[in-house]
Amino acid sequence: MSILKLDENDIFLKKILDAPLGQVVTVLGENLNCKICINLIEQNTPKPGTKFERKIVVSADELPIIRAIIKFDRNQLPRLVVNELLQKRSLVGTILNRYSILNDKKVISDNFDKNRKKFYRIYEIQSHGRILFEINEEIKLDHLDLIRKKYHL
Repeated sequence: MSILKLDENDIFLKKILDAPLGQVVTVLGENLNCKICINLIEQNTPKPGTKFERKIVVSADELPIIRAIIKFDRNQLPRLVVNELLQKRSLVGTILNRYSILNDKKVISDNFDKNRKKFYRIYEIQSHGRILFEINEEIKLDHLDLIRKKYHL
C-alpha cells in the first residue's frame, strides 16, 4: 500500500512517515502536547557475526507510538559509525548526521493491519546506492488517536 493511499485527512500521519531519519521525535514533539521519549530497548546479534538488530520504542505521554527494529551489517558501515552504534548511546539518525553521511529512505512495503489500528512499514536507509540499514516499523494508530483525543488535537 502506498503512502498516497492513506486517509487524505491524516496530515499528521503523513508528516510522521515523511520525516527524515532522526526527525520523527521532532515531528511528534511539534505536533503533540505531551512528553516524547525514545528508548533503545535492545541491541544484539541474532547470530554470531557481523549483523546486528537494534530495537527502539518511541513513546508519547508514556504510550508506545512507534516500535522499530533496525537491522545493520557492520561490514557495510564506516568503522566510526559502527563504534558508536555498538556503544548504544546514540540513535542511527544522530550518528549519520554527525558524520555527514548523506542518506535516503527507500520504502519497501507499507500496510495497515486489518483493523487499521497499526501501520507497518519496512524501509531501507541507503547512501550512494548502498544499503546501510533496514528498518521495520510499527506505528500504533490507536495510541496516536488516544493522545489526539486527550489533547484535543
